[in-house]
Order: sequence, then structure tokens, then C-alpha cells
Amino acid sequence: MTEEKAQRGNWGNWFEFFFSIIGCMVGLGNVWRFPYVCYVNGGAAFLIPYLIAMILCGVPLMFLELAYCQFSNLGPGRVWVVCPLFKGIGFGMVLLTSMGSIYYNVIISWALYYLAVSFNSVLPWTTCGNSWNSPDCIGTTSVSNSSSRILLESNSSPNSTEMTTLLHNLTATYEVRKTQSSVEQYWNNHVLQLTDSIDNLGVIRWELLLCLLAAWLISFICLYKDIKTSGKVMYVAAILPYIVLFALLIRGAILPGARDGVIFYLVPRWNKLLEWKVWMAAAAQVFYSAGIGVGGVSTLASFNRFHNNCYRDAMFLPILDALTSVFSGFVIFVYLGYMAHLQDTTVENVVKQGAGLAFIAYPDGLASMPLPQLWSVLFFLVLVTVGLDSQFVHVQTITTCIVDNFPQLNQKKRWLTLAVCVIGFLMGIPFVTQGGVHILTLWDWYVASFSIMLLAATECLVLSWIYGSGKLYADIAMMIGYRPHALWHLFWRVLSPVFVMVTWTLGILSWKPLEGYPGWTVGFGILIGLLPLTPIPIMAVYEVVTAPGGSCLEKIRNRCVFHQKIRIRLRPTPEWKPALSKDDGSSELETLRQWQHHDDSAVV
Repeated sequence: MTEEKAQRGNWGNWFEFFFSIIGCMVGLGNVWRFPYVCYVNGGAAFLIPYLIAMILCGVPLMFLELAYCQFSNLGPGRVWVVCPLFKGIGFGMVLLTSMGSIYYNVIISWALYYLAVSFNSVLPWTTCGNSWNSPDCIGTTSVSNSSSRILLESNSSPNSTEMTTLLHNLTATYEVRKTQSSVEQYWNNHVLQLTDSIDNLGVIRWELLLCLLAAWLISFICLYKDIKTSGKVMYVAAILPYIVLFALLIRGAILPGARDGVIFYLVPRWNKLLEWKVWMAAAAQVFYSAGIGVGGVSTLASFNRFHNNCYRDAMFLPILDALTSVFSGFVIFVYLGYMAHLQDTTVENVVKQGAGLAFIAYPDGLASMPLPQLWSVLFFLVLVTVGLDSQFVHVQTITTCIVDNFPQLNQKKRWLTLAVCVIGFLMGIPFVTQGGVHILTLWDWYVASFSIMLLAATECLVLSWIYGSGKLYADIAMMIGYRPHALWHLFWRVLSPVFVMVTWTLGILSWKPLEGYPGWTVGFGILIGLLPLTPIPIMAVYEVVTAPGGSCLEKIRNRCVFHQKIRIRLRPTPEWKPALSKDDGSSELETLRQWQHHDDSAVV
């Protein structure tokens, strides 16, 4: 192995990789996004297309990304020496990760803010009469629901007095629900100080700016040294969410109304399976949760030792990701059932999408529990932890891409990590203005919607058809000692890319601009959505122009020369080879002998 790769480093052991990739896969999407997506798309019926998408897409593409980056010990920004014409795929993934990490840390800063104020003697979102409250504010104490259950608790028909009392309380409940809760006013009027539209950003929210600075500072401290340091940090960062979520589940399961939440979560609505948008949502959730197509999995795999069993990892990790999502759904819905019990309403009426579920509905339920400060601290600690787990991988993906392309910077990786964190912090400042949540919503709506599936499908097609799935099998056999089942040929060459492209096409056909946003945001949103795809044609043109065989402009009429340039750039460069390290021992010689007989000349 070259000195350049030797300096790059590997994981200290398999457990560092394992916990790091769990941190990459288990994030905010598992904790609060999956339960809502499952709810709006048919409850338990959503699990059917979700599991199908995981089988057809998640597992094969996870295996693919783990295998070819582990084989070469190169991250997404450099690994495309396997097919230089499509080098832009790797740069597009890194660009997509960079754009996502900007607003990802903003969400973490919100959770840090709530975590800090949870230590107050009285949770500030539970009371009215504060400077941010309006006259129509109501506190978190729910309307008494004892009267509305008279009919259930009485063994006889209600008399006129009971009926009058019941109607009075139902009327009072209706009047109260026309008001606004203190939790919602705290979020909109105090934390965000929300403006009316994206055209009015207002001023910077200095408290949120400090939280954003803290989020980036934590990322730098945990990553400033090397990959082994971050791997040890992940021992705690990846395990803690499971411990806290399990504690929250045990506590929530004994609360009144928890059973209603679980029933609502598990009872399927089978008619939803006939709606193609449910299948699209399932596929999108697989990509969003597993981190496929954004370079995170590829980056972590590139630090694996050559003979690590990536086949085993690829079979286990997607299952763990799916189980974590389902488990998080139970945690969320037992508390939503409890909240519905307190408010004397149905679970459907307390579920809110996206940030609202974490920062409006859940604090409302936590405030009604015994020792609310304790449970609020635990919950927002989970949000911060799972968010930082993924953010660590985002930063590693960016720095690894830069170091792989400019090896001389490897000695200055601490300063490079600092520069990435500083730039990310500066670019996140507009998101913590009073109208910043409008920018975040727009950014989240467009950034991943256009590009992530196309990047993943192109990656799969290039590796399985141009490089060749047969060569992939030979490479994998060198690493793990045996060939995987031949069924993976079918997945990589046909099933996975077809499923992804059909899903992407349906998504484009159903695409609608954000409601309530001015017209100029449509053009801006499409621009940032397509931005991660632009490196593909740009790098393809660059590789053809710089390929040996003369200038394309001088010999444009000579089709043979042009085709030869294309053909050259479709073949792996000499840099594509097994990434053997000194500790591979006697197996190194045998592996190199296998590689000498590796047919790297044929282009399908």
C-alpha cells in the first residue's frame, strides 16, 4: 500500500466502525420523522412498502457502498477512479452532504436550546403571562375530562343534570381549542420569534446562534484528531439514544392513554397500499434514514480493514436501522396517546409534522408528567445525541473527500476540520434569524428531493454495468474469502435501479411547490435541488477533454479518437486496486496474485 493510504488510517477495531455507522444511520429521522410518515401513510400498512423498499433498495445499495469503498480504502470524493467518467457522482454526494449538514446542525441547535431551558425550576413553555404570550394563551393543564366520561363510567342512562354538565364541558372544550397553547406560543413567539414569511427574515436570534456555535464546536472537538478518536466517541454517542429511548418507553407504557397510541400506530389502513405516493414515501424514508447516496456510508467503509466482512455488515445494518425506526415509533406514540388522553381528544389531533412533533407536541406531553424537567432533559438529550451522531459523519465525509484528493492536507487535517466547521457555522447563520425556519423548510423540501435517488441509481448502474457486477464479485471475494449469492447480480443490475428510477419519476410527477411561499422560491428551490447533480456532467466533460489521445477540439471529426477517450475514462485507473495494509499479513501476497488475474480491461 502506498504511503498516502498508510497515513489515511483505519478503524482501531470493528466495533468503532459499527458504532460509527449506527450513529450515521440512526438520527432525527428515526426518532420523530418515521412515526409521522408511518401514520399519514396507513399506519402498519406503511411497513409493507417500507420493508419492500428496504429489501429492493436499502440492503443492495448498502452492500454496494460498503464493498467498493472498503476494497479501495477511498472515500466518495476519490473512489471513482474505478470509472473516472462518472467521478462527479462522488462529488455530488459530498456536495449533498455539505448542503444537508448546514441545516442539520440548526435542528440540533433548537434541541440544545430546549435542553438548556429544561433545567429551569418551571418549564418555560408550560405557563402563560410571559412577554411572548398573547391573551388567547392557555397553559399545559388540560381541560378536565372527567365530565366527558360520565357516560362510560355510569351503569345507567344519564339524567338531565349529567347531560347538561356533559354538554357544558364539551362546549367549553370547543372554545378552549380555538385558543393557542402555551407550548406553541413559546416555540413560535419566543424560541423562533417567527416572522410572517421568508421575505421578512428579521434579526438574528442570538440565543439560537450561540446554540448553533455550540453544536459546531462539539463536532470539531470530537473530530479534531483522527478517525480512531471519533470512533471511540461513537461508543457513547451511539448507545445513549437506545438507553434513553428504552427508559422513555417503559415510563410511557404505564401512562393512561398509551394503549390508544400503540393501537393507532399499529392498526393498518389497507386502502393506503393502493396509493403510489405511499410507496414513494417508503422509499424516501429508506434513503433518508439509512444514509444511502449521500456519501456517509461510503466514507465510513473506506476506513475499514481490507478483510472486514462487509457482506455480514450489509445484511445486519439495514435491519438494525429498520428496527430502530419501528422502536422509535412505539416510544413516540405511547406519549401521543397519553397527550390525547390529557386533552380528551384523539391521537390524530395531536400529531404534528416535522419539527412540530418534537418541539410542540412532545414538550406538551412531557410537561404533564411527574418530574417533567427530568424527562424533558432526557428527551432533548436524545435529540441532540442522535443529531450529533449523524453530523459527525457529515463532517468526516467532507474532510475525507478533500484529503483523498489533496493528500498533502492529511498532515493538517485538524485545521481542515476546523475550517469545515467554521464555514458550516457561517452558512447556518441565516437559518437562526427570526425567519430562518422558512429558509430551513425550503432547504429541506428541495435539497434531497431531486438528487439523492438519482445519485444512488447512477452509482448502482455504473458499478454493475460499466465496471461490471462480475468484477465486484471478484473484489468482494478477495476481501471476505468467498463469493456472495448470485442473486446480487440481479439486484444491482436490474431490480434496485429500476425501483429507484420508478420511485423518482413518480415523485417528480407528484411534485408541488411549497404552499404559502412566494413565486421566486420555486426557482431558487429547484436550483439548490439540482445543484448536487451538476458535478456529474461537468466532471464527465473534464475527464474526456483531459484524456490521452489528443484534443477533442482538434480531432472532433475523428470519431474513433473521441470514442477512445470515452473508453479510456470508463476504465479504472491504476489507483484502483486492493487497499492492503501491513497488518494483513501473509494474505497480502495471495490477494495480489488474485488481483493480477483480475480482468480490468473489458467494458460492458
